Amino acid sequence: MALCLSTFSKISWYPFSDEPVIRSQWYMSRLCDPFFLFPEESPDGKWHLFGHTWVGLEHFISENGISWEPRKMIELRGHSPSIYYEDGIYYLIYEKHNASLPPIRKGRFRRREQEKITYSRFEMRSSTDLILFSEPKILLDSRTVPFAKDGLKKSRISRPQIIKTEQGYRLYFGASHLLLPDTKQKTSRHFAMALSSSLEGPYALANEGEPLLSPYADDPYRNMAVGSIKVVKTDDGYVGFECAMYWDKKRAKTTSMLLQLESTDGLAFKPSFRAPVLVPPQSGWASRYIVSCDVHYKSEEGCWYCYYSANSKNGLFPVRESIGLLLGKDPTLRKVFI
Repeated sequence: MALCLSTFSKISWYPFSDEPVIRSQWYMSRLCDPFFLFPEESPDGKWHLFGHTWVGLEHFISENGISWEPRKMIELRGHSPSIYYEDGIYYLIYEKHNASLPPIRKGRFRRREQEKITYSRFEMRSSTDLILFSEPKILLDSRTVPFAKDGLKKSRISRPQIIKTEQGYRLYFGASHLLLPDTKQKTSRHFAMALSSSLEGPYALANEGEPLLSPYADDPYRNMAVGSIKVVKTDDGYVGFECAMYWDKKRAKTTSMLLQLESTDGLAFKPSFRAPVLVPPQSGWASRYIVSCDVHYKSEEGCWYCYYSANSKNGLFPVRESIGLLLGKDPTLRKVFI
């Protein structure tokens, strides 16, 4: 099936269930930023999903994409994982902004130079089986991104994603973050891209060193923050799935919406003419904010899978964020022969 920009405008999205497929637990109340692999993409023929909690990067496996089991913690204090696959190797890319815990060797703490790093950066680790990963390499330093410090004391980058093109590698990411004024929800302020001829970098900012997207006061759906954006490459351009953050005047509160963006060059993204993909319901586990998502096409089923994280707040209890599933299909009518 040809994946064109026009294809996405026809997709009909619907929730797989009213309940999340991976529910947050007491020890990981906020499970977010999912990234997943189909069985045909994985080394063991199983579904794999990665996300993060306040503890670090979590790895889940499944036989059917619906019932998920936690496998292991991959990286303490890691955030926003994604996977890039090339030549039989899986590359795990994620953000860190804290120093690693020093390993214990012979009863003493041994701290390496890289473990003293505390600034926000993207790290990359490689694996052939998604079980054992190499030592991390720094992919991008937040201090080289001028707008990553907007409104902050320390620069911050987040949600890395790598896409390969004929010209090289594109690293899409979020830059800076803010707390929404009424709920203190954290969200990415800008959306940006860096380029490199090599997977391991160095990466240089595109778009003349400016963000690709930023919040705009007159934008009805992005007047607070850009939020998370997942990019899908098509045959004739790029599609973005944006969890935009905005102020709802009618309800006098901040909220979010999952929107579809389109671009012919992967630099200038504009809203699609289609209706929003998903809006938060009035009640339930996803009623507060839709925070992030990951989208892939399963060709054997002719179906798009969108795992997304969303949260809710119940009285004095902590915010709970879980992962749900949207399915998307082209509802084009088929000929019926009588």
